[in-house]
Amino acid sequence: MTLRKVCLMLLCVFLAAGAQAREYRAGDVVVGLGAVFSPLGLGSDWGEVNVEDQTANISHDAKLGKPGSGGDLQVLYFIHPRVAAGVSFEDQYFGRDLASGWYVNMKTRQRNYMAVGRVYLTPESAYKFYIPLAAGVADTDMTVDFGPKEHFRYTGFAYYAGLGVERLLGEHWGLGFEIRYNGNKFHDSKNITNGDHVVVYRKDNYISAILRANYRI
Repeated sequence: MTLRKVCLMLLCVFLAAGAQAREYRAGDVVVGLGAVFSPLGLGSDWGEVNVEDQTANISHDAKLGKPGSGGDLQVLYFIHPRVAAGVSFEDQYFGRDLASGWYVNMKTRQRNYMAVGRVYLTPESAYKFYIPLAAGVADTDMTVDFGPKEHFRYTGFAYYAGLGVERLLGEHWGLGFEIRYNGNKFHDSKNITNGDHVVVYRKDNYISAILRANYRI
């Protein structure tokens, strides 16, 4: 066998190994660290709650605060090259902003603990499109500045669904981007300092975008 043929064979083996390294396999474990950004909109159910002073008979919609930013940590196990399941933790902060209608400042801290899944639509492509799904619990703490600041807190059901795309950069590293719709229940009430009974409810839903670095163990 000539040296040229040997080199061609080695090149073919190398290219085949490289292509294989860029596909997920059953049994793979992937750890992802993401940066999260959530713009907010009013006049819809995206990033909006209702604040109701039942004593004064006043009710207005209100934002969670400024657009949210934070991070998420995700661990996935591949059941099949097309299907992965795992867990995630997300911590997001919505900075102080003037609430709609109330003319008071609001800010929010939210932590999500989720069971997550992905269904890959194009597992063999360089750009792997997938559907991210999750369900779990959100711990949400809203601060409303009525003079003294009042905290409204709720821990309850949360979910998200969206669309993502990922590109593997080698055997271990990859980059991904997701857009998803986040649903969160919320309900809390209290007598504030002036004696009025205030209810904050029904949900705090919003759209978010995530840029994530992934590492295959």
